[in-house]
Amino acid sequence: MKRYLDILKNVSLFRNIEFENLAAMLSCLGTRKQEYEAGCVIILAGDNIQDVGIVIKGTIQIIKEDIMGNRAIIAKLNESDIFSETLACANVEESPVTVMALTPATVLFISVKRIITTCSSSCVFHTTLVSNLLKVIAKKNIYLTNKMNILSQRTIREKILTYLTTQADNAGSLIFTIPFNRGELADFLSVDRSALSRELANMQALGLIDYHKNDFKLL
Repeated sequence: MKRYLDILKNVSLFRNIEFENLAAMLSCLGTRKQEYEAGCVIILAGDNIQDVGIVIKGTIQIIKEDIMGNRAIIAKLNESDIFSETLACANVEESPVTVMALTPATVLFISVKRIITTCSSSCVFHTTLVSNLLKVIAKKNIYLTNKMNILSQRTIREKILTYLTTQADNAGSLIFTIPFNRGELADFLSVDRSALSRELANMQALGLIDYHKNDFKLL
């Protein structure tokens, strides 16, 4: 676990916790590390969720499928990102989403009860952990609200522009790179892939955007 400390110090859940205290804190929390091959399921829809997951290597994807097999991408996460914290805190008995490894991935799991419950040693970092966890959940709610705003747009063009504007705001520039390929972006926006490609080409022809693969520019 020691070789992952440089990654974990950048995780938002551990903000304001001294680096030299990280190893002792992880031991107190009873963390467990799990490795996955690309394509492996980390959490399957219907699983009981009791742990907070932290990506310490690789890329994972959170997806939701309906009974017809249609897939929607909720989020794509990379090193130091957190997932399942909201479900764990809500004590959800059956996960509504599936989490999969897009690349070989290593995930650190922490029982949410160990985070929010003060241990017998009364470790001082528990208060900081709870505060950080609340901030993580609040930011996740903001993210989901923004996604609802994107999906609520009536046309494919409006969905694309709303999404790209959000990405530009996050990057602080009109030139930015999105984390999705075309198929993933179609799943994220809940639109047909062919219709998405046609609309992107139309928007480029009209001078609204310029793009090459995942690199975009708002004009």
